[in-house]
Amino acid sequence: MLLDMASDSAVTALDTYIDVLSASAERTRQAEDRSRYRDHLANAAILFHLLHTGDLIAFKKLVAAEQRSYGNSFLSGDDGAAAEVAFTAFANFGMGL
Repeated sequence: MLLDMASDSAVTALDTYIDVLSASAERTRQAEDRSRYRDHLANAAILFHLLHTGDLIAFKKLVAAEQRSYGNSFLSGDDGAAAEVAFTAFANFGMGL
């Protein structure tokens, strides 16, 4: 695992992102958003694994793919906006590794 301060910040931001995603997924009333929340949560788990294994190339590729996903699709309401804000905060740390 990468154990420097930047990776610690990325892990903390990823943890926050996962918390926001989980809460948003539980609260959404939009059926079409549920599968997208599951996809984002699954990718967050993969990102966590990649941080721990130190595979920064795969990590950055997946962060970029998630950025495109948020750019191409829309999660509804305040919960969707919160998920996107949390992802952006995480991506800012993650892409700086």
